[in-house]
Amino acid sequence: MGVVAPDLQDASGRGSSRLFSSRDLLEFAVALRLREMMLPVASARAMIHVLEAFEGRLDREPGGFSLPESLREDGAPDLRIIVSDGSTIYFSLGQAGSDARLFGGIAIAQITGDKPASIRAATIGARPVGKGAGANGFGGPEGSRFVRLELSVTEIARDLALD
Repeated sequence: MGVVAPDLQDASGRGSSRLFSSRDLLEFAVALRLREMMLPVASARAMIHVLEAFEGRLDREPGGFSLPESLREDGAPDLRIIVSDGSTIYFSLGQAGSDARLFGGIAIAQITGDKPASIRAATIGARPVGKGAGANGFGGPEGSRFVRLELSVTEIARDLALD
């Protein structure tokens, strides 16, 4: 369905095999969790594409970040995908005991093809992600009004049997 493209080797014809990287396996696991939550395949695909772009940004910003390895280490950051009101993707990234930073604000409807929108940091108050509430008392610092879906990519990475 085009949700995860193999990093190592795509099938070259009938009866050939694909080779997937550990990052591909994490993407599969995230996509399966999203589908378990009854999200459409197109939305799961969009979130995977944005996750890939987010990984690239983290590799440039603090340097040396790669999925899933950076999430499986001791003291790894907590990375979460947040879908606000079913229409906007955010990421939260933080260390235990400190406020998480919120990134994104990308409309799912705007994500088409293999080139997702750029990921920008959204500094939204000093509240920890997931602990605050919008003006109407619901949601987190991203301002969800009706529904807020949050998925821990770090926990999914830790649960992967890669060894």
